[in-house]
Amino acid sequence: MQVLERIVRDGTRAREVIDRTRALVRKAPPRKDLVDVNGAVREVIELTKGEAAKSRVLVHTGFADGLPPVVGDRVQLQQVLLNLIVNAMEAMLGAGEGPRELWVGTSHAGADAILVAVRDSGPTLEASHLARVFDAFYTTKPEGLGVGLSICRSIVEAHGGKLWAGAAAPRGTFFHFTLPAAGSPAAQA
Repeated sequence: MQVLERIVRDGTRAREVIDRTRALVRKAPPRKDLVDVNGAVREVIELTKGEAAKSRVLVHTGFADGLPPVVGDRVQLQQVLLNLIVNAMEAMLGAGEGPRELWVGTSHAGADAILVAVRDSGPTLEASHLARVFDAFYTTKPEGLGVGLSICRSIVEAHGGKLWAGAAAPRGTFFHFTLPAAGSPAAQA
């Protein structure tokens, strides 16, 4: 019975992703639901667990307690996180041998915002790449289209947030995004 429930749940989730992607392409405004960010992040980590194991990536997590919800489209926000995690795993695969570690976490970003962070132990993006990484059709991957991070930034900004990247120490790259907490002035805009 649990297998059938999981198949139905996964089918429903896939339909939601397709429907929300279509809405994004049509430039429809994002849904305005209350979203538990920690729960949404945990779901994406669970979804990528098989790929992490196959790629020999050790995933570390850290979730802040007591985060307020955000107002937005859960599926679109999960698409952002999924893209960042998959990109990080691909970057680490391209780095050859060595530790493959991914850190995903949440924290408070001041009184009225939430921070979501993704950091990998792959190669550090050079400053010239970091300056353009969110440009449409710019890619550092041989097979990449260069639209994923541009779409991610559009989604985060449509939710009143900000997305940026930087070099992680001692190596790797981080991507952070903030989202306004429900009830904050930025969430009302």
